Amino acid sequence: MKKTIIALSGLLFLYACGGNDTETLPATEVNMWNMDQDSIGNLIGTKFIATEIDSLYPEAVITFINNNNPNIKLEFSKSSGDTLFLRIPNATFLTQQMGSSGPEVYFAETVYNCTEIPGIKFVNFDFKTGDHAEPGTYKREDFKLIK
Repeated sequence: MKKTIIALSGLLFLYACGGNDTETLPATEVNMWNMDQDSIGNLIGTKFIATEIDSLYPEAVITFINNNNPNIKLEFSKSSGDTLFLRIPNATFLTQQMGSSGPEVYFAETVYNCTEIPGIKFVNFDFKTGDHAEPGTYKREDFKLIK
């Protein structure tokens, strides 16, 4: 009888611990940036919750950036230490068709969004140099934002 009570108690314990009433945790909010310029060319950055991204990793952030900039196809190359390496296979729109301020807004927005990824402090862009933009490594401090 004692063994039966112990066995039933064990089954009851397992049932109570293994039920289907699991707690649902809220999704993590992912912050992204939108950049613009005021009437005199100052960069304005607006941080917002990006509902279409559920976690911060390079491919998700690059997809987000590409969806907001369909004329520029940004590709992930690699990450190394605190630097994310990106390439733009065809940078003609960026370097020739956005004027001189368009690339600055694009780089600022891309750098701010990519440096939301934990551990990333720098973003290296690889593309063919054009009239209005050149490749290089950038950090947030390279862009002066008015808040």
